[in-house]
Amino acid sequence: MLAFIITLILIWLAMWAFFKFMYPKPPKEFMPKKGDVITPRECDFCGYPLAEYRGVMEAKPETLLMATDQQRKNELTSEIAALEQQIATYEKQASDKAYQKQLTRQQKKQAQSAYDDHQKQLFEKKQALKKVTTWFFCNYEHQADFHARNAEQITPTIVK
Repeated sequence: MLAFIITLILIWLAMWAFFKFMYPKPPKEFMPKKGDVITPRECDFCGYPLAEYRGVMEAKPETLLMATDQQRKNELTSEIAALEQQIATYEKQASDKAYQKQLTRQQKKQAQSAYDDHQKQLFEKKQALKKVTTWFFCNYEHQADFHARNAEQITPTIVK
């Protein structure tokens, strides 16, 4: 029985060492930091979904935005401004102690859930605005290839 237990312990140690060697921890630079956006976004070159903090973002030039993109951008900025105003109003009321004493527990819960909903909507609107106004790439090579491909499409061919 003792030999069986020792054999199990040796197997466990061998497997532990194997997995430690085969699957080491990634460097801390690869992990998201506070404030990083970890929602997946598709590369504009290859279509591969990647967390936003891992990729390369580039602002689109205003001249390349189509009329529909300009209209969507204006709509999103106005919606973002309205949401930020609502959030600022809630935060102002939350810091007012006299106002807080007047509210019941259920009203406070409802106000907090509305505040959380507004925060979520604000984040989603900002993400949608980023998608309209920026390009996203997996890496710098995809960024360069994307611009090279666009330059080839724009450059007229010379016929002799």
